[in-house]
Amino acid sequence: MSKKRVNGQKMRIVSNKKPLEGKYLNLGLQNLILIGVFFVLEKKETCTFERLIAECYQNFPKAFSFKRYPEWPDALKFDRPLRTLRERGLIVGTVKDVISLTEFGKEKAIKLAKILEKSTEKIQKNYLTSQTRSADDRLIEFVKSTSHFKDFLTNKENFDITEAEFRSLLRCTLETPVRILKQNLEYYLNTARSYNERKLIDFLLFCKGKFIKK
Repeated sequence: MSKKRVNGQKMRIVSNKKPLEGKYLNLGLQNLILIGVFFVLEKKETCTFERLIAECYQNFPKAFSFKRYPEWPDALKFDRPLRTLRERGLIVGTVKDVISLTEFGKEKAIKLAKILEKSTEKIQKNYLTSQTRSADDRLIEFVKSTSHFKDFLTNKENFDITEAEFRSLLRCTLETPVRILKQNLEYYLNTARSYNERKLIDFLLFCKGKFIKK
């Protein structure tokens, strides 16, 4: 067991004798951090920045340690990936607060965890076996199947959508904070772009211009 100061506080790092197997280094820091947040939350624990560092270092020590001092976790490796995960609408929260997953972040974390050879022991098997199709595939199909998207395609000039309908499309309510709404929309847009769904991108950008002001 070792100690390290993070943000001025001592953090206890318990070395994991049996870190997760598999080629986790190929997943990249962003994906590993997303999985780390998921693991912490699955344990019913609060995911503070310090707790996240400990979880990621225990499970993926080679990815998150100092190169010259592999027995210590490098907190700087979390800065840029965490910002990117927030921008993509996969997580919410800051290093000064607590970090949690959006609905889409959780789906992606579970999908990524399945890649790791032993990670399925940390996830409900019934949930995993039900995921026969990609979460991103299902998201694209869901939006394209809505009456709003179909109306947009057939009558763009007169198309209209209410704020409640738009928020429901993003799996939000009228009470959902705007920052969460923006993050979910960015996830939709990034997914549509990755699938090269031009018409879907146009639809989402139309809704963004109508309801989300900078």
